[in-house]
Amino acid sequence: MRPTRAGLGVAFVGLATGIAGRMLGIIELYLLAAMAVGAVILAAIYTASTRLDLSISRVASPARLRAGAPARIDLAIRNNARRQTPVLSAHDQVQGGRGASVLLAPLVGNRGEARIAYRLPTHRRGRLTVGPLDLSLGDPLGLTRTQLRAAEVTNLMVHPRLIELAPLVAIAGHDPTADQQPIRAIANAGDEFFALRPYVVGDELKRVNWRASSRLDDELVVRQEERPKTGRVTVVLDRRDDVYDDDGFERAVSAALSALHAGFRGGDALRFVTTAGPAVSDIRTRSELDAVDEQLALIETVQRASLIRSLEELSRVSRGGSLVIVTGAASEKTLPVIAGAKKAFGLVIVVACQRSPEGNYRWAMTYDGSTNFTEEWRVAVSGAGAHLKL
Repeated sequence: MRPTRAGLGVAFVGLATGIAGRMLGIIELYLLAAMAVGAVILAAIYTASTRLDLSISRVASPARLRAGAPARIDLAIRNNARRQTPVLSAHDQVQGGRGASVLLAPLVGNRGEARIAYRLPTHRRGRLTVGPLDLSLGDPLGLTRTQLRAAEVTNLMVHPRLIELAPLVAIAGHDPTADQQPIRAIANAGDEFFALRPYVVGDELKRVNWRASSRLDDELVVRQEERPKTGRVTVVLDRRDDVYDDDGFERAVSAALSALHAGFRGGDALRFVTTAGPAVSDIRTRSELDAVDEQLALIETVQRASLIRSLEELSRVSRGGSLVIVTGAASEKTLPVIAGAKKAFGLVIVVACQRSPEGNYRWAMTYDGSTNFTEEWRVAVSGAGAHLKL
């Protein structure tokens, strides 16, 4: 509890009038001093004795935050005490912003509730700290004020921006290692089908296996009546810090995730590789794709990384399928190893997310914020583009 400026002013007036009354012998000044000091004391007692019993909930929406996408926090404050609350001032801090401050009208006892909503800054991916939530209250005269910690810090994850790209299918050959892992099939009595696979947008609802879906924590699965494709789409993210600026790497992470989603919609097996760890990730289910999404929310550039070595290793173990290379500024130095990858993969797409000082290359599409990336991608995956003409 602490006095406000008004409280300090009243206390100073009381002290001054008391001294003046002593010096001048005027009884009225003594009374004025007593009233001023008494007001400050009563205000302090009121503020110190006020007890709050509140329930606080903080919900971020949407459930998966995306960089650059609208997002907000909804706060619900409920009064569990019998007595009405005083006027409260609420301030919820937000990392990278001023937070939200609002005055709350008195909440009636037992059922009073107030709701606050404010926008979240989601300009960049990564961890976003929200909170703590502080409430402050004062006496009716505004002479004293105290601050209470109502809710602690909440750490939210802002995921990379997801761009809706045309589906990517490994149409140019098949990777013989893509189908080595067994595919779990949950049989439905009386029907013949190959397997069940996760539901994707565009599937007919009549193909949803509701019995199997209820056993998988409400994750919808549909009937796969034909044997799935054995092709593989490999996405490589270059993490070298000398080929990006900050915005360029953000675009690269977004492009890599968007390419993975495009491959997932295409129905082939996915493989995600970075030039400096973590280990290669094989993606076959939506949950595995979401795990890579979580990984990309925190990934950073590194000093020791080699795109050439990563592509050489992939070229040795791969036969067919599609390869997407997401890098920074395109360079002639990487052209020979990319040409070698062209011999191992049926389709190679290079996405340069940083404008190159050497100029643009026809074998790489440019995603520097000034080009139509979705259209260039559509042309590339359809096989009609001039990408990787070596």
